[in-house]
Amino acid sequence: MTNYEKNKRFYWLQLKEDFFEEDAIDWLEEQPNGKEYSLFYLKLCLKSLRSNGILIRNVGQMLIPYDHKKLAELTKTNSDTVVVAMKLLTKIGLVEILENGEIYLKQVEEMIGMQSVGAFKKQQQRITKSKQKSSANFLGGQGVDKCPPDTEEELEKNKDTDKEQHQTSVIIQFWDGNGFGLNNIQGKNQLLSWLDDSSFKQPEKIIRKAMEIACANNKRQLNYIEGILRNWENQSLLTLEEIENNKKEYKKQATANDGYDYGF
Repeated sequence: MTNYEKNKRFYWLQLKEDFFEEDAIDWLEEQPNGKEYSLFYLKLCLKSLRSNGILIRNVGQMLIPYDHKKLAELTKTNSDTVVVAMKLLTKIGLVEILENGEIYLKQVEEMIGMQSVGAFKKQQQRITKSKQKSSANFLGGQGVDKCPPDTEEELEKNKDTDKEQHQTSVIIQFWDGNGFGLNNIQGKNQLLSWLDDSSFKQPEKIIRKAMEIACANNKRQLNYIEGILRNWENQSLLTLEEIENNKKEYKKQATANDGYDYGF
């Protein structure tokens, strides 16, 4: 597999099980043709996944806002439906039109699922190893003693395996011990993908830091943790030191601006 193929990312939309019961969506679907409006909204969300909920046309060097005709083409929706849907979505706060005409879908940042092909393969390898280990423990067999590695390549491979196991253990132990959901295997695996699919130095420490922040704010959800991690990556804060320095600078500026330390 080439580096391009390994680093190619795929995205998906993560909906909570009560998505259609939320007040805004419930009200939207109560309107005449409401089902069409909610479908149009979901299509907009999907179209904006790669841009963190922002929709605007890139034409050469220009940024051109979408009008209702282009939105209709983009989502394969009736033009009249688009006009009404956009008014309603803006009214209930699911859509905001920014200063330069960008369409901003507020919920999308919390609904993004994202992974590279390489990280996905690593995740599958972890799952396979975990199943093999569980199967061996269940059978109660004594594993065959392995001969010590007799090549430098094997030694390096074992070092990499030990490092990966340590990184994985740090994250899983914190997840299991702090109320993120013992049985949420999918959530754990998706979070572990950040070990292979991020630019962070010592990623296990940074992932744990994001989890600590989530606990402090009583937001024990995968989307919240990933939002923190994406924000740090977008700001090129790739080490714990850079993250802490940025936090100190933010506090310093907040205090200088109004004389009050907000405490975060």
